[in-house]
Amino acid sequence: MGADFIFAHVGRPWLVPLVLVAAVAAAWWGWRRYGPPPGSRLTGIFARSCRSAGLALLVLLAAGPALRTTTTTVTPGSLVIAVDGSASMAVTDGPAGAPRLASAAELVEVLTPQVDPSRSSVTYSMICSGADSGRELLPTTLLNARTVSGAQALAIGPTSPIADDLERVVTQLKPDALVVVTDGRITDGASFSNLAEAWHSRAGRAGLRLAILATGTAAVVPDLAIDEIVLNREAALNEREPVAVHVSHRGLPAGPLQVTVQVDDEPPTTSEVAQGHTTDPAVMATSEARTEVVFSREGPARLTVTVEAGGRSAKQTVTVAVRERKLTILLLDQRPRYEVRYLREAFKRDKTVTLHSYLAENRWRRWGNDGPERLPLTTADLATYDVVILGDLGPDAFRAADLTALDNAVRKGGTGIVWLPGETGATAGFVGQKIGELLPVELSDATTLGRGYLGTPHTLSRTAAAKRLGLLEPGETEWDQLAKLLGAAPVGAVKLGGEILAQDQDGKPLVVTRAFGAGRVVFIGVDDTWRWRREVGDRFLHRFHSQLLRFAAANHRGDRRAWRLSSSPRRAAPGEPLLLSLAPLRSDAEIPDKAVIRLAPSGELAARREIIVPLVRDGDGFAARIAAPGPGSWDLQVVAGPDLTAVEDGDLLIVPPGAERRDPRADRAALDAWAAACGGVVYDSAAELVAHLPLDLRRSTSHTAVGGLWDTPWALALAVLLFSLDWATRRRNRLP
Repeated sequence: MGADFIFAHVGRPWLVPLVLVAAVAAAWWGWRRYGPPPGSRLTGIFARSCRSAGLALLVLLAAGPALRTTTTTVTPGSLVIAVDGSASMAVTDGPAGAPRLASAAELVEVLTPQVDPSRSSVTYSMICSGADSGRELLPTTLLNARTVSGAQALAIGPTSPIADDLERVVTQLKPDALVVVTDGRITDGASFSNLAEAWHSRAGRAGLRLAILATGTAAVVPDLAIDEIVLNREAALNEREPVAVHVSHRGLPAGPLQVTVQVDDEPPTTSEVAQGHTTDPAVMATSEARTEVVFSREGPARLTVTVEAGGRSAKQTVTVAVRERKLTILLLDQRPRYEVRYLREAFKRDKTVTLHSYLAENRWRRWGNDGPERLPLTTADLATYDVVILGDLGPDAFRAADLTALDNAVRKGGTGIVWLPGETGATAGFVGQKIGELLPVELSDATTLGRGYLGTPHTLSRTAAAKRLGLLEPGETEWDQLAKLLGAAPVGAVKLGGEILAQDQDGKPLVVTRAFGAGRVVFIGVDDTWRWRREVGDRFLHRFHSQLLRFAAANHRGDRRAWRLSSSPRRAAPGEPLLLSLAPLRSDAEIPDKAVIRLAPSGELAARREIIVPLVRDGDGFAARIAAPGPGSWDLQVVAGPDLTAVEDGDLLIVPPGAERRDPRADRAALDAWAAACGGVVYDSAAELVAHLPLDLRRSTSHTAVGGLWDTPWALALAVLLFSLDWATRRRNRLP
C-alpha cells in the first residue's frame, strides 16, 4: 500500500508549479490591495493575513487537492495439468512396459515438490474420459496410473475429443499456464488446427503458456484381447454346450492362437485357431475359436478362457447356471404335425430331457407311453414340469380350471411356457383371456395368424439380446445358411418388457421372450425348424429348441433363488450407461427396505478396488444407473438387502472402446504442429518439462482510491473561518 498528495483537477504534473504561483499571487494581491498599511497596528496585520490565506486557499481548493492511496494485491497464478483419459492412454508402450498414463504420475512426482502454493495453484483435470471429462483429480489418484490396472481404471474414455475438451477446460478454468499430457491421438471432435486458431490471441508470451508432455510411440504395439465369450448361460448338466470365443489381436508374431477353456477346477482343454489378418498391421484383426464344453456339476459354474500368443495372454471368466436335473417337458398340441413330431422324436433321443406328450384331437389322449394317462394340468401336476409347450391350440381345448392352474404355475411357480402356434391360428383365441396375458407379443385374429404360415420364406438371425443372454449360438454353421423357414406368425408388436431373440431378414420378430411373475415365456413364431435336420441332423435342434426350453425353465427349480442381480447390458464399453437391477424371481419374495451391491473385479483385475453402488426402489425390486467402469470382468454381489443366500449373483464384462483400440498409435507430428501454432513446446520427459516450466505465475492487481480534500466540510469550514476572522477583525476595529 502507498499514498501520495496530488491535485486532482490539474491534468499534468508540470501545471502544479503554476497552481502554487497562482496561490502565492492571490495571497500577495490580497495583502497589498486591502487593509491598512503593514506598519499599522497588529490587528491590521492579522486581518490582512487572514484574507491573504483565504484567497490562497481558494486557489488551491480549485486545483483539487487530494490524497491518492494505491493498494497492490499479489495472487498465485493458475497452472492446469490436463491429462488425457482416453482408453489409448492405457496402452503399455512406455519404458519397461509402463502404460502411457504413467507419464502423468511421473509429472506429479517431479512437479509437486517444486510448486510454491503462494506463487502457483495447480489443478489436475482429466479430459477425454467420457462422462467424467473435465473432472478434477487429486495428485494421489494419478500416482496410481503407474500400473496397468491403475491406468485401466483411469483411462476409460471411449473416444479422444482432445481439442474440444481442452477448449472447455481453458474456458472454465482460465489458466495462466497449461500442461497437456497426451498421446495426441484424436478420434472425435475438432482437430488441433481448429484449437490453434481459437487460441491464437491467447497463445505466446502475452497469453496462455502451453507445454505438452508427449507420451506413447508410433510403433505398432502388440495387443491381444478377448472381446466376448458366447455360450448358453442356462446350460444343461452333462450336455455338450457350444462356446464361441471372439478375439482381437495386433502385431503378434506368426503362428496360431492357443485357446484354453476350463470349467471350474476341472482339467482344461486347449485348441489352436489361426490369426486373422488386416491390410494395416496397426489395425486390430479378429479371430474366432469354437469349441464345446460339458458341465459335469450342478449349480453355478465358472468358465475361464485364456488366449495366448507371442508371449502375450488374455483371460476372461463368465458364470453359467447349470441345471441340477433333467429337463421335464409337457408337450400339448392339437394333432401330430411335422414340427411337434420332430421335437418329440428328437427329445426322446435326448438323455437330458423327460418328455410327456398329449394331443387334443377329438379328445385328449397321451401320445406315447410316457407320462400319466390323464391330461396332467392340475396344480400338483404342473409343479413337476419345468416347461410347457403350447402348440397349435385354442382355449376351447381346455377347461377353465386347467387354464387357471397353468397361469398360476407360470406366475407363482416359475414354470416356463413356450408358445408354438401353427397354421390354424388357434393360438389367437387366447387373446383377451387372463392366460393370454402370458403372450409376449400382440396377435391378430386366427385367420391372419394362420395365413402367416403360408407366406414367403424366412431366414433366421440372432439379435443382440440373444447374444447378450448367450442364446442361439449356432456353432460351425450360421443360422442364415440353414434351410429357409417357409412361414412365420405375423406379430403385431412386442409387449412392454419383451425381448426379441431372433428375427428374419426383414427384421420381423420370430422368437420373443418375456418374464411374467416368477416364470418366463418364449414365443416361437415358426413351425418348420424340422427342415434343418436334412442338412445338420439334431445339432441345431438342440441349439435352438433345447436352449430356449432351458432358458424358459430356468426359474423352475427346487432351490431357486428369490432374487436375481443382473446388468443390462451384460457387455459394455467403459463409460457407457449400465442399468443394475435386483429383481425378485418369486411373488412371495420378501422385499427389504434397502439394497446395496458391489462390483468386485475378478481375474487379472482382482487387485482393483471394488465399487459400492446403493440401489433405489424400482417397482418390486431395486435398480441403479451407473457409468461402466474400466475394462475387465466384474462380479455383481449383494452386500446389503435380501438374504445373500437367496440372491443369484451376476457378472459384467467391460471391453475396451473400439475406436480407441482400433489404432492407438501416438501422433507426435500433430502435437508438434499444434505447439508451433500456439507458441508451445513439446517435451518427452516430465523432468525436462518442469525444468522449463514457469512456476512463478503470480499476478499483481492494483487498486487506486482518490480521497479529495477540496470537497470536504473541513475545507469549507477553514475557508469560511479565514474570511470571517478577516471581516470580524476589520469591523470591530473600524479598519478600512
